[in-house]
Amino acid sequence: MKLLKKEWLFFTFLFLFVILFFQEKPSLSEINSYIDWSTIRALSTLLLITTALKLSNIFDLFAVKSIKSFKNERTLAFAFIMLSAFLSMFLTNDITLFIMVPLTLAFSTQIKNDLTKLVIFEAIAVNVGSTLTPFGNPQNIFLFRQMDISVINFIQKMSIVFLPSIILLITFIFFSFPKKPLEINIKEHTNTDKFLFISSLLLFVIFIVSLEYSYVRYALLVIILFYLFSGYKKILLKFDYFLILTFIIMFIDFGMLSNFSIVKNIMTSINMDFYNVFNISIILSQIISNVPAAIFMSNFSNNYTAIAYGVDIAGNGLLIGSLANIIALRFLKNPKVYIEFHKYSIPYFFLSYLLILVIFYKFI
Repeated sequence: MKLLKKEWLFFTFLFLFVILFFQEKPSLSEINSYIDWSTIRALSTLLLITTALKLSNIFDLFAVKSIKSFKNERTLAFAFIMLSAFLSMFLTNDITLFIMVPLTLAFSTQIKNDLTKLVIFEAIAVNVGSTLTPFGNPQNIFLFRQMDISVINFIQKMSIVFLPSIILLITFIFFSFPKKPLEINIKEHTNTDKFLFISSLLLFVIFIVSLEYSYVRYALLVIILFYLFSGYKKILLKFDYFLILTFIIMFIDFGMLSNFSIVKNIMTSINMDFYNVFNISIILSQIISNVPAAIFMSNFSNNYTAIAYGVDIAGNGLLIGSLANIIALRFLKNPKVYIEFHKYSIPYFFLSYLLILVIFYKFI
């Protein structure tokens, strides 16, 4: 029962899998084709490295050394949220969260203030920041390749939705985080492991290079062997296996769902003009997440700009809108945070959607 409560998201998608399986009856090869194994390998590699970085306790040391430089909750929130948005433009939204959330949690051990809201806004921020560049998130990488345009042209296109989104995010920070002083409660940090930290950073660089040249499968093997034979087996024991299983079952569920003939018939009957593509991309992202939605929509429309606008905006809203949301909240290990997340993400989504519609009316 304890496992069911802790891993409720996994078991929810597992239940959906059972229902869809008996409806669709896919073969094993079809099920395998639904899973984006390159994403799973990349996520697994990141999770191993960030687990090691966290266990090195260097983040805790950094928190102790720098905590006094932040005067109140708002300054801390602004710094961390804006940094999350900026890093996501270049490191992708997922990788940014693997860096920022552990750092935030390290800070939370040194103050009495609750930083749950800050982690929520970091998830929102990476969805906003990653919108701007073709390498900010997986769906942009995919759509950028379909567009066959320059990086500068892509950024120019996406700035139409990025600029109002980032301004709205700053507004949300101002009203959501008070100038409440930080109640510093510095604790003695445990012994740090500099070798683990430095070696993991080097492995992170190897991972980035392997990601660029599509060698992640080899990087994952090297990293597993390194931690296994260098005296850090505890990293493999602390690894969040259920997060990986959750992603796998999600890919399968969404793959089966998108193959239903009734779904295909509905899509082909719709007039795929700019606004319909934009809105359908948003709606689908809220159901099957924005990466699968981008891939699905590309089968029915070549208006890749409208798809990009829709799936990127939809990263905020419901939890499932972006897989980055799940990654961020998993760090908190508190089921109640999923409700708290929607208190901010849904209002932000609706306001950003209305604001961008106004901008479309003026410029598109």
